[in-house]
Amino acid sequence: MNQSKILWGMCIVQFLAMQVWFNFSAVMPVIEDEWELTASQSGIIIAFFHVGYVVAIAFYSMLIDKYNPKYFMVLGAFLAGVSGIVFAAVVEGFWMTLLLRMISGIGVAGIYVPGLRILTDLFPLERRGAAVGIYVGSLVVGSGFSLLLSGMFIEHIGWQGVIFITSFLSLIASVLMVFIKVPRLKRNESSLKVNWTVIKRVFKKKNLLVNASYAGHSWELYAMWAWIGPFLVYYYGVHGFEQMEAIRYGNMTGALVIMIGGIATYVGGKLSDQFGHIKVANFFLIISITCSLMIGWLDFVPLLIMLILLFIYGFSIVADSPIYNVAVTKVSDPEVIGLALGAQSILGFTVTIFSPLVFGFLLESFNWGIAFMVIGLVTITAPICLFLLSKHKLSSEET
Repeated sequence: MNQSKILWGMCIVQFLAMQVWFNFSAVMPVIEDEWELTASQSGIIIAFFHVGYVVAIAFYSMLIDKYNPKYFMVLGAFLAGVSGIVFAAVVEGFWMTLLLRMISGIGVAGIYVPGLRILTDLFPLERRGAAVGIYVGSLVVGSGFSLLLSGMFIEHIGWQGVIFITSFLSLIASVLMVFIKVPRLKRNESSLKVNWTVIKRVFKKKNLLVNASYAGHSWELYAMWAWIGPFLVYYYGVHGFEQMEAIRYGNMTGALVIMIGGIATYVGGKLSDQFGHIKVANFFLIISITCSLMIGWLDFVPLLIMLILLFIYGFSIVADSPIYNVAVTKVSDPEVIGLALGAQSILGFTVTIFSPLVFGFLLESFNWGIAFMVIGLVTITAPICLFLLSKHKLSSEET
């Protein structure tokens, strides 16, 4: 199986498995009404998905340089699918939902970073940005697709049906991954034991600056992705739509806003190969931060204006995602790339435990405008870190 076939096969697997990521957000307005959950409780549930993800990544990242990452992808997709099906079938209430969403996060963690590790070996540096952009795009489109499914079918099959279908697709992903022939990693034989010397190589100044900017990016991205569907349900309600219509159109619009990122990640990765990682990342960061500062205050604007703003927001907020992944492979020693990718994901996703949670508390205490604005203000740390990084050589070709 050649490089392109492996890439696209992994993209299909990730697309199917990532249905689990936002399937709770897709049905959140209905569950909140049925179970009388507050926005803060919903934020906690979302946050614990990321707790599971971060804890699992710490485990996976220590092993993916030694063992074939393919098997982590198979196991992760299976675990994410089973936990979702159990949620749909038997769960009612805050605490069990919290536990099962955390298990789903543990499963999803076995897909993204192990896949990045495979691509790092498969593609040379000059083609890696575009390849990672395509791979990240499958994550974006897959995770957004669950909102689309919810918008289309929740009125007919209920929230349980939406959760069941999206979780079953993750099981299919697990089976498909078994049949993708991934070559043995080039550096498996020389992978390093984790010790203080190795850890210092992963946390060099350049790595820290790349990862701190990635954390700022992730803070904004995952708060927006988790809450854009409920925000749009609210927006359509403000404009006179009945509840089920608001849920349908809100989720479908939210899905398109997230899924446009599938194009954006490819464009961002391609542009970064051509014009430089720091310049391109900063360009998209400035646009997305501006949108975050504005959008929550604009629930009164006509639909056409809101749609234009939303699609600019959805494109810019994720276009820089593959840039950080590629950048950390460029600044890291070859022997510790798997560990470096894992460390980046841990640092980046640790903040995503808190950003949806903070968003929920701000929404409950204030309003949508304050919630989005605070998320945007914190994200300003990302371009600051990239500015500091630009003072060092990111590679022999770029400063």
